Amino acid sequence: PPSVPSGPLSEKSDKMAEEFTNLFGATLCKNGAAEVGTKAVLKGKSHVGILFGAAWSGSCKQFMDPLVKVYKKLVEEKGKSFEIVYVPATVPGRPPEDDKSFKELLELMPWMAVPLHRKAIHKKLTRRFQVRQIPMLVLLDQEGKTIHRDITPAVTHIIEDADGDSFADQFPWAEKRHTNIKQMLGETFLKGDGSEVNISALEGKYVGVLLSATWHWQCRRFQQMLEYMYEKLTGEGKAFEIIDMDFSADVPWLCMPHKSHEAKQKLGEAFRVEQCPMLVIIDPDGNVVTTEGVEIVTKDTDGECFPWTPKPLYDLSTLEPEILGEMNDTVTCVILCEGCDEATKQSLTECMMPVAEEAFQAAKLSGCEAGMLFFTATETSDVVEQLRVSCELGEPTTTPQLVILDIPDSGAYYLHDGDNITTEEISAFIEDYDEERLERKELLEEEEEEAIEGQ
Repeated sequence: PPSVPSGPLSEKSDKMAEEFTNLFGATLCKNGAAEVGTKAVLKGKSHVGILFGAAWSGSCKQFMDPLVKVYKKLVEEKGKSFEIVYVPATVPGRPPEDDKSFKELLELMPWMAVPLHRKAIHKKLTRRFQVRQIPMLVLLDQEGKTIHRDITPAVTHIIEDADGDSFADQFPWAEKRHTNIKQMLGETFLKGDGSEVNISALEGKYVGVLLSATWHWQCRRFQQMLEYMYEKLTGEGKAFEIIDMDFSADVPWLCMPHKSHEAKQKLGEAFRVEQCPMLVIIDPDGNVVTTEGVEIVTKDTDGECFPWTPKPLYDLSTLEPEILGEMNDTVTCVILCEGCDEATKQSLTECMMPVAEEAFQAAKLSGCEAGMLFFTATETSDVVEQLRVSCELGEPTTTPQLVILDIPDSGAYYLHDGDNITTEEISAFIEDYDEERLERKELLEEEEEEAIEGQ
């Protein structure tokens, strides 16, 4: 019989298969077959696609036929080491898939799926990969890292375009945004006086890539705010520069030359520019810090929170601009402890940090923004007070309170039952949320809040 391979390569393959087991669960299923081990099915695969969809979605069903053709072309014709795993997406306001509709959808798929009864995994993956629309096809490498957040356009391209077959040969089409953004900017830039500046001037600096239009009133208004922040930060000696994609003699920062058509096109594609202005902040290594630069400049006008790098854990009492607005789109876990003593506040922060750090690292691996945000509320503020009123939590006491906010789901929230808040309790609370074992409540409407405040 053939010998079982061993050594570093085999150990690496086992480790990668274990990563996929942690991601999808111990078993996967396929149409008309019993559940099989995730590790065995995905071991050795160089790329894995996660297909987020729903049986109730007509667009998902329409996407099945071209995707099946592309899957067979890549796996059978091109010999690519590729597998797809279907995950029923959890969409607020939509019913979950039932057994009948799930089986009907599986009949269209020659690939694997996360079993229907694993609701918590469906929810975690939908949250982790920030699924905003379906169908969505995320592409992972063999280490479980995201190399493309959505390759549904590539599927359409292979089927419909004349160069589709040669395009299939280029699989896995690594996403432009995951490359070094600084390397996409070009070698030289222009000052307002027309003199050239080499890219070496950006060494060690955070860079804001500005996509704007000088003829648009909103862009002109934003430019005034940005100029104030830019001059303040550079005047304080902060390592910050702006690269404007359009040349203007009237701005204090650097601009891309008129001839940089190709670089501008690649940047536009990488960030899927749909409106302007747009300000993308990148770190000194060329990695994206945030695409929400416009909101940051609007809220943090003095640049006090520069360089706005994401963190695992925030304090809701001093809400930072890079996270403003995210709570409306992202599930949020909060410990309210304004009435506790300083030692308890510190202890609670230390309890939440491991859970927050794990989610933060998972988001980085996924190439997405955090799927769950984590906060402590150590002091009273307008935001904290509003949260207490909306969740009917009462006034602060010496007993901390733990709550999960799911505002995208029609303002849902969930309260932790008990005052013993530990790292293990926080993890268990989140697991109960994913497994839908918690009592669902809804945030009070503004009129209800006013009625309570008037009492």
